[in-house]
Amino acid sequence: MAVNSRVQARLYRPTEGALPVVLFFHGGGWVVGSINTHDQMCRELALRSGCAVLSVGYRLAPEYPFPAAVDDAEAALSWVRGHGGEHDLDIDRLAVAGDSAGGNVAAALTIRARAMGVPLRLQLLFYPVTTTDLSVGIDPQYEGLVLSREELASHQDHYLPNDTDRHRAESSPLDCADLRGLAEAVVVVAECDPIAPQGLRYAEALQAAHVPVTVHLHPGSIHGFAQFPGAFETGRTALGQAADALQRALLDERA
Repeated sequence: MAVNSRVQARLYRPTEGALPVVLFFHGGGWVVGSINTHDQMCRELALRSGCAVLSVGYRLAPEYPFPAAVDDAEAALSWVRGHGGEHDLDIDRLAVAGDSAGGNVAAALTIRARAMGVPLRLQLLFYPVTTTDLSVGIDPQYEGLVLSREELASHQDHYLPNDTDRHRAESSPLDCADLRGLAEAVVVVAECDPIAPQGLRYAEALQAAHVPVTVHLHPGSIHGFAQFPGAFETGRTALGQAADALQRALLDERA
C-alpha cells in the first residue's frame, strides 16, 4: 500500500477486527534494506504479538539524506492516524519499532511524535543506532564483527552529508537535550555487537529522564540476530520478548 507518492508500506494483520498498530522501520544503515529484507521479522512480530505491523519503506540515502527517513516515518504515522480506521487499525494504540538504523528512525519518530503531541505507547528498539559519535558508539572488542567502523562512518557520510545535522536529536538521539516524556522503551542489545554501547547508553539516558525502560541483553549474539529467527535461537527469544512487550503496551486494557 502507498502511504503517499514517495513511501510504500506493507501491512501485516494476524487476525481480523480492530487491531493496535506497530510502525516498523527496517535497518540497513539508511542506505540499504527494504520491506522485503525484513518480511520475516515483521511477520513474526505480528503473529506473536497479535498486533498489526506496518512496515515502512522509507527513502534511502545517499539519494535521500537526512531528514528524509524521519520525514517519511512521520508521513507513515500521519497516514495511520488519518486512514487507519479504514483498515481496522486502532489509532489510539500506537507503537514504533525498528532495528539498527531503523531503530534510529523509530527513536527519532518518538522524539518528533512528542513534539507533535501524538501519544505512543512503546518504542521497541533492536540494537539501535543512537549516536553519531563513533568514539563512544563502538565497542573495540567486537569492531569488525558484522559491522566495522569504516562501514558505520560510510553510512553516516551518506545519510548525514552535512556536519550540522550530525548532532541533532533526530539523527543522534543521545544528543537530545530532553528525553523526558518519551514513550516507554524496550531496547534489545546483542553482546557481540560493536554498536551495543549505543543501545545501552540510550537506555541509561532514557532512565535518567524517568522514561520506563527494559533492556534485553543477549549474550553471544551478533548485530542483526533478531532478523533471522530461523538461524538464531536467540533471535526467536528476542522476538518473543518483543511480542510480549507489545502485548502489554497495546493489548492490555490496563495500559
